[in-house]
Amino acid sequence: MGGSSRFRTRSVRSPQATAGARAATRLSADALDWIVLNLARGVAPREIVATLSGAGLPVAAVRSALDELEHSQITPAYVRAVDERARAREIGRLPQLVGRDECALVEVSWCPPADVFHRQHWLGNAPLVVRGYVEQWPRPPRVRFEDLRRRFADVEIEVARGRTKHTRPDLEFTELRAKMPFGDYLDLVTSAIGNDVYLVARNRAFEDTAIGQLLDEIELPPDLFPPPRRGAMSFWLGPEGTHTHLHHDGTNNFFCQILGKKRVLLVPPSATMVADAATGFYASHTSEDVRRTHPELVHEVELAPGDALFIPVGWWHEVWSLSPSLSLAVVGFRWPSSYDYRPGRPLRQRESLV
Repeated sequence: MGGSSRFRTRSVRSPQATAGARAATRLSADALDWIVLNLARGVAPREIVATLSGAGLPVAAVRSALDELEHSQITPAYVRAVDERARAREIGRLPQLVGRDECALVEVSWCPPADVFHRQHWLGNAPLVVRGYVEQWPRPPRVRFEDLRRRFADVEIEVARGRTKHTRPDLEFTELRAKMPFGDYLDLVTSAIGNDVYLVARNRAFEDTAIGQLLDEIELPPDLFPPPRRGAMSFWLGPEGTHTHLHHDGTNNFFCQILGKKRVLLVPPSATMVADAATGFYASHTSEDVRRTHPELVHEVELAPGDALFIPVGWWHEVWSLSPSLSLAVVGFRWPSSYDYRPGRPLRQRESLV
């Protein structure tokens, strides 16, 4: 927390003023918004009083505002209004954070040199499709479903199961966690069709099981990536018909198709209709909702085995498996990711209103 001169006060009659304080000083709208934000973040009232009084605001006025907020029937509506303003300001800062926000999708047959990629796509926040990129790696993954079964059939894994019972299965992930042998799961992957079961990044197959040995067999292009490490890649494996609803990631992501095919629809961060209704990283809208009102903002790409899609941080994407599919999401780049954009976060997690 920190005080600011924008928290100036104005003198008006307080409806709750006592006879000895009829000219009580009222706080500015900025100061009241700041109090609401910090209360939502769990900051103790005494800390709020100390910070604002240290910034020159009268202690009595701060305590009076806290008391009114605690007892007023309109406080919930006020909190919602502050949340909406905070979200709008975060979206408004987006062009400065990412450099660009128009929908641009470039497709190439060879990944650009590191300096060009960094400037045009990493810093430029521009998606990129590289056809056959995985085969361009110094040591690409050489796996087939039967190889995975032979090597890891008895490994116990966690999967997301029962997804069709939930309208937003990715948001409700905790309720879907289930354990099963990897061989049994591969049977489902290669025989079932639908969205009921999926091994996703949050199941931590690389981090928590012997399947992480696959990392030691991969060598990524060293101009973009350091040597693979736990947490720098995630593993997505599912049958035909799996569907990840519209969402955005918290970091840049080179999404690499290893086996099978996927269809990805991309929507830029500038689609404020999506951000306005998001919950955390997850949208309430679908890509079709966006297409109906802003068709120019939706780009579609189909990834075949070996293809890769660079998804810049903040770009909304919706994904379908068109066949049994294995994908790697590579997030461990040579450049640090300092981008923080999540308009769907709850008010208590916001750091500031400016």
